[in-house]
Amino acid sequence: MFDKELLNYIKDKKYYLILNVLFNVLAFIFNILITSSILYLIYNTINKLNNHLIYSLISLFIGLLFKIIFTLLANYYSHKLANYVIMKLRIDTYSKYLRLNTNIPFTISEMAELSTEGIEQLRLYYEFYLPSFFYAMIAPILLFMLFLCFDYKVALVYLICIPLIPISIILVSKGAKKIFNKYWDIYLGLGDSFLDNVRGLKELKIFLYDEKRTNDMALKSEEFRKITMKVLVMQLYSVTIMDLVAYGGAGLGIVLTLISMQNGLDLYVALFMILIGAEFFLPLRRLGSAFHVAMNGATAGKKVIKLLNEEEKVANILIDNKIDNILIKDLSFNYKDKDLILNNINMQLNIGLYSIVGISGSGKSTIAKILANINNNYKGHIILNNNLELNKINVDSFYKKVCYVANTTYIMHKSIKDEFLFYNNELSENEMWRLLKLVKMDEVIRNNGGLDFIIKDEGSNISGGEKQRLILAYYLSKPYDFYIFDEATSNIDKDSEEIILEIIKKLALNNIVLNITHRLKNVLASNYIYFLKNSKIVEEGSPKKLLNENSEFKELYLYQSSLEEIKK
Repeated sequence: MFDKELLNYIKDKKYYLILNVLFNVLAFIFNILITSSILYLIYNTINKLNNHLIYSLISLFIGLLFKIIFTLLANYYSHKLANYVIMKLRIDTYSKYLRLNTNIPFTISEMAELSTEGIEQLRLYYEFYLPSFFYAMIAPILLFMLFLCFDYKVALVYLICIPLIPISIILVSKGAKKIFNKYWDIYLGLGDSFLDNVRGLKELKIFLYDEKRTNDMALKSEEFRKITMKVLVMQLYSVTIMDLVAYGGAGLGIVLTLISMQNGLDLYVALFMILIGAEFFLPLRRLGSAFHVAMNGATAGKKVIKLLNEEEKVANILIDNKIDNILIKDLSFNYKDKDLILNNINMQLNIGLYSIVGISGSGKSTIAKILANINNNYKGHIILNNNLELNKINVDSFYKKVCYVANTTYIMHKSIKDEFLFYNNELSENEMWRLLKLVKMDEVIRNNGGLDFIIKDEGSNISGGEKQRLILAYYLSKPYDFYIFDEATSNIDKDSEEIILEIIKKLALNNIVLNITHRLKNVLASNYIYFLKNSKIVEEGSPKKLLNENSEFKELYLYQSSLEEIKK
């Protein structure tokens, strides 16, 4: 009925919950007073007891006044509790995300969904469902004790009928947990797939793979539609069951009250019991109506709690020497229960230029993110300098040695100078101009006001190629041992592409450089190439070797060359 972990999460502010329940109970008591005052007013009016009319009106006014006050106070504390939890969850989730760094049990898109919509779904759980749960347990018991004073038979019938609603909720909840878990898994996976497909849309079109991905997305969307319909059908069935129990129980209570009235029960007492009898079921009925939405939030909450409870692995090994070799041994990787993205990958990287190629979805970028310490939940070994396991290296020490450049790198709304200083606060202006000249951005910057030129969010006031060259200049403001370029030349103009490729070649003279790309023409200067297909390395060797053989690399290279000729 409620989750202990989610309840324990508010242990510092449980008094908000207690106050909410207390004020709801007090409002409930004054609601009973209102009903009795109305009946007392009717009794005095019919019997023309004018002297007592004033007392019944005062009683009615007091009941209404205090019910409003206590209802407002209950709503205030439930809202306060929900706001506290939402804010605390966001802070705790973000802090945990930073501490885990890359050891996160969810993908980036899943994290985005959970930290926004997932946490927001918990608002109803804490603001309405959890307080209503405890209130719904207390109110019927108080009413039962009151009804015992009038007619124990009617009171017992109501008491026997009451558990039927929570029993129906419990029975539904067993199936609901499975459905909502599946719902969230499919929902998060669908968002993740959509994001990947959008990012790789150009590559999908180039390799004529877009139709297959479209069909895959259609199948996943249909699966999501089906699970959504299951959720709606389950809600409809459970609401129907609760209505039958609630209104059936209330009807039975009314019948028994009328029978008791024939046996001598006072008319006004009987009217009171009939009017108040529904209050046995209404708190539980309201609880049931919010149950499914709250369960959705609770399921998302469990995933957030899973993140917060994730073990923080301590990696204290420092990299003292220059990284001059990397061994990738029996590397495998997959997301949750999905098929293997990488299957038994073996690679050796030394100082020089290495390239990983293959069609979209073959696992190229996954290798890049693993080597960049972004994806950690892999199997196998990644060994630096013959004896340092990647997952045991201190993260700060690692990122002083490794540079990861993607085609979606964020550029801040700052001046050129401030951005350089963000990457290296010891950089002189002369050095900034040297780096801008290296990436052939010096003239563009001078023509726009020099180092005080402010780049807008996402680099909207410069071209895509200029943005990528500028980002590269920022990264070059510090020396690294290992450079990873993950589709760094994708979706940019030809001139920018050539400039970046030339810098990559120069960096490879004294460092390990890994170039991930879909365009095979850009890897011909590599010392060694790995060709991925279906999660495995199917071909490897120098460009000359692969082009001289009857290889898939050669076939794809010739195909891309023919497409470029057509475009010309």
